[in-house]
Amino acid sequence: MLEIDITTVIFQIVNFLVLVVVLYYLLFRKIIQRAEVRKQDLEKIRSDMLDDLKEAERLKMDLELEFGNIDTRIEEAFDKAKNELEEIRNKVLDDVKEESDQILKQSRESVRLSREQSIEDFRADIITNSINLSRNLLKKISTDEMHNLFIKEINERVLEMGRKEMSRIETIRKSLKDREPILFIQTAKPLTKEQQAGIIRTFSALADQNVKLDIKQDENLICGIRIRLSDYIIDNTLSSKIEEIGEEAAKEWELISNGMISR
Repeated sequence: MLEIDITTVIFQIVNFLVLVVVLYYLLFRKIIQRAEVRKQDLEKIRSDMLDDLKEAERLKMDLELEFGNIDTRIEEAFDKAKNELEEIRNKVLDDVKEESDQILKQSRESVRLSREQSIEDFRADIITNSINLSRNLLKKISTDEMHNLFIKEINERVLEMGRKEMSRIETIRKSLKDREPILFIQTAKPLTKEQQAGIIRTFSALADQNVKLDIKQDENLICGIRIRLSDYIIDNTLSSKIEEIGEEAAKEWELISNGMISR
C-alpha cells in the first residue's frame, strides 16, 4: 500500500505556493502590469477610435446634409444669376429703346427740317424762276408807250403829294437846305427832251428850287424810272413791281406753309 507522507505533501504544497508567489512577484506581476498598461492603452485607443468614429459619423452627416442642400444652393445661385442677368438685359433694352427713340426723334426732326428746307428752296426757286421768266417776257413785250406811262405816273404822283402831303414836302425841302438839288435818275429807256423838261418842272416845284438831272440808263428796270432826291426815293419801274409781286408771293406761301391761311 502506497504511503503518503503528509509532511512531504505539505512541504511540496508550500514550496509550490512559494514558487507561485516568487514567480508572481518576479515574473507574472510585471507581465500583469504590462498587460494592464497595454489594456489601458488599448482602451484609450479604442476610446479614441470611437471618438474618431463618432467624428467621422458627424462629418458624414454634415456632408450628407451639405450635399442635400447643394442642389438648393445651386438652384438659388442660378435663380439669382438669372434675375441679375434679366435686370441687366432689361436695363440694356431700356437704354437701347431710349437711344433708339432719341435717334428716331432726331431722324424725324432732321427729315422734317430737310423737307421744310427743300420746300423752302423749291418755293424760292419757283418764285425766283417766275420773276426771272416774267422779267425776260416783259423785256420782250414792253413798249415805249408803257415806259412813257410809267414816267407820267411819277409826275402825277409827285403833284398829288404836293396837294395832299405838304408836311412831307417840307421835310424834303429841309433835307435839301445844305445840299445841291441833284435829281439822280435811273431809266429803263432813254428820256426824251420833253420828258426831262417835265421831270425838271415837277421836281423843281417839289424842291422849291431848280434841280439838275443825273441820268443813267438801266435796261434791267424794263420800264419806267427810279428817282432819288436827297433822301427821298420814288420808284415807278416794272422791275420794282415784279419784285413786290415776288415778295407778296413769298409771304403768302409762308402763311400757307404755316397753316395760317387756306390754299
